[in-house]
Amino acid sequence: MTAARQAPAPAAAVTESPGSGPLVRPRVRPEFVLPAVVVAFFVLIALWPELIASQDPTLAQPRERLLPPSAEHLFGTDSIGRDQFARVAHGTLPSLRAGLIAVSIGLVGGGLLGLVSGFSRGPLDLAIARLCDALLAIPGLLMALAFLTAIGSGVTVAACAIGIAQMPVFARVMRAEVKRVSALPYTEAAAAAGVGPVATAVRHVLPNSWGPVLALAALECGQAILILSSLSYLGFGEPPPAPEWGALIAAGQSYLAVQWWLAVLPGVVLAAMVIAITRLGHAARRNDR
Repeated sequence: MTAARQAPAPAAAVTESPGSGPLVRPRVRPEFVLPAVVVAFFVLIALWPELIASQDPTLAQPRERLLPPSAEHLFGTDSIGRDQFARVAHGTLPSLRAGLIAVSIGLVGGGLLGLVSGFSRGPLDLAIARLCDALLAIPGLLMALAFLTAIGSGVTVAACAIGIAQMPVFARVMRAEVKRVSALPYTEAAAAAGVGPVATAVRHVLPNSWGPVLALAALECGQAILILSSLSYLGFGEPPPAPEWGALIAAGQSYLAVQWWLAVLPGVVLAAMVIAITRLGHAARRNDR
């Protein structure tokens, strides 16, 4: 005689959501490693630029102006003799900091909007959805330019404007995830057992909805850094001699025909960081599935 089959779990057991149980070790995909290493390197350089660039990024040496890349000046020197590699290294922190400010505003504001919209029904949900659609119709660069024109130039102002422009993107993803998780059996069982909506949101919905939203945050961070560099390129960043990647590319553009490295090498560094952050977001999203 075969052993009796194990009795099914009682219905009360389904009230425990996957996010409220024991921690499960996430799967790490190979494509996650290289972008993570590159992003970690940029974070280290942002916090400690002297690790790779010992020269003063604001020190002008007119006798050494427009020198080509060499062992002493890896990226050459600019039009007044400043070391271009040191300026690129010290420009990492403003770019990362502004990108994090923008993503934090978009994540918190958009996440709250999506959470309220996902739990609500009727006019409130419809109003939030239409508000997100209206904000999505305005490009982030255009909204940032409008804020900078009205308030004044500066990386922090631009980062706040980009964060507001990113809020509807986070809100739509959070709203979809909240509605998806709210329809799962353990959430419905928790509501049927008398658990309040706030407790249901904190214990069951939010822990199982943050994965795609956090993966989106990495993607939006790369886009925010790219938009901020574009604004700096247009002259809306910090005033000179602050080393910003967009401003370095704009200054080197005048010498593109003869000293191409002044514009190309900062652009390569900018592209490398944006691609690494974007690839990290894609890998995190695939790892979450």
